[in-house]
Amino acid sequence: MVDTREPTLDPAHQARPAGAGQPSGASAGTDMTLPRTPDPRRVAPGLGRTPTTEPPRTRAPVGSMADLLVGSVLADRYKLITKIGEGAMGWVFLAEHTEIGKKYAIKVMRPALCRLPEAVRRFRREARAATQVGSKHIVDVTDFGTTPSGAVFFVMEYLEGGEDLGTLLKKAGRLPWARVVHIVAQLCDALQAAHDTGIIHRDVKPANFYRVPQAGDDDFIKVLDFGIARLANPTDSIVTQTGVVMGTPDYMAPEQAQGLHVDHRADIYSLGATCYALLTGRPPFSGKNEYDIIYKHLNETPRPPSLLVSDVPEWLDQVVARAMAKVPDRRFASMAEFASALRNEGKAERKPATSQAAASLSDAEHAAPHGISPAVLALGAVALAGIGGLIVYLAFG
Repeated sequence: MVDTREPTLDPAHQARPAGAGQPSGASAGTDMTLPRTPDPRRVAPGLGRTPTTEPPRTRAPVGSMADLLVGSVLADRYKLITKIGEGAMGWVFLAEHTEIGKKYAIKVMRPALCRLPEAVRRFRREARAATQVGSKHIVDVTDFGTTPSGAVFFVMEYLEGGEDLGTLLKKAGRLPWARVVHIVAQLCDALQAAHDTGIIHRDVKPANFYRVPQAGDDDFIKVLDFGIARLANPTDSIVTQTGVVMGTPDYMAPEQAQGLHVDHRADIYSLGATCYALLTGRPPFSGKNEYDIIYKHLNETPRPPSLLVSDVPEWLDQVVARAMAKVPDRRFASMAEFASALRNEGKAERKPATSQAAASLSDAEHAAPHGISPAVLALGAVALAGIGGLIVYLAFG
C-alpha cells in the first residue's frame, strides 16, 4: 500500500505561522529556526532597544561651589584667588582688592544655608561681633556683602605667615608651659573684651585661635571665629530651634552641653580646657563618641596636667582646675581674673630662680673666707696703733 500521510518535520525545525513569535515583516517559511529574542540585559532601560556600540561619552568633572567661586569678583573689588579654609557655615578665600592690590580673607556662606533665615542672622552676627569688640587680639572685619548668586560674605584682615593653634598642636604635640601661659593670657584679654560688650563666644577651642608674627612676638594671638557667638541676655540659650546643641564637645562647659543658659563663665571653662590641651597635647577627656566625652565633662575630673607632663608647675594645675570647675560659681569670676592668675603666678614661678641666683651671688661675695682678708688685717693694724699710742700717752703724758 501506498502511505498517503504527509511527511512531518522535526519539531525543532517546524515552521511557525507568520507573526507568531517572528519579527514584524518576516514571511512564513523564510526561517525554519526559532526566532531570536532580544537579551533583556542588553536592552537600554526604558528604550526597548539595544544600545549602540559607540563608546560612552565622558563628562568633564564638575567642581564644588567653592571651586566655582574662585576667580570671581565680589562687590566689584574683591577677586577670590584660592580657598584657604572651610567650616560648617562656609568657605574662607584669599582675595585681593582689584584697585589697591591689598590681600584680604573673605568668608562666604554656603548657598544652601542662605535659604535659612536663622543661619543668615547668625552669619551676620559673627561679622558684627568681631567689629563691636575692637580688640587687637580679634580679627578685624572690614566689609560685608552678597555674591551674585545670593550668598552673603564678609571681608576680614588676612593673617599671613601663621597658623591656628589646632594645627600647631598637631605639629608640636604640646607646648612648653611658659609659652602656654603667654598664649592663654592673650586669649583672656581678647575674650574679656568680648564679654565687656556682652558677647559670649561659645566655641572656644584651639582651632579658632590663630598665632601670627606681629610686633616682635611670634605668638601674637588672634581670635578668628565668632560663628555661634550670641549676646548675653537672660533668654539666651545655646540650643538652636531644632534642638541641636552648638559647640565642640572636647572643650564644652557642662552647662552648655546640657543646653542650659550660659554666660561668660562657659567661655572660661572652655579656655581652661584649651589651656589643658596646649599643655598636654590632648583635650581633658577622650571617649568613644561625643556623648561619652560630654558625660565626662559633666561627671569626671581630668587628671592634672603635671601628671602627664612632669615640668608643668603645680600652681598651673590649680589655675586650670579652677577654670574648669563644674559649677560656674567656682570658676574665675572673669577672664581678667583668669589672666591675672596666669601672669602673676607665672612671674612668681620665674622669680624664685632669679632670687636664688642673686642670693647665691650675694652669699659668695659676703661669705667669710678661709683666711684673713686684707681689710681685716688693715683694721687690726689701725686698732693696734691706736692702743699703742694710748699706752705711750699714759706712760709719758
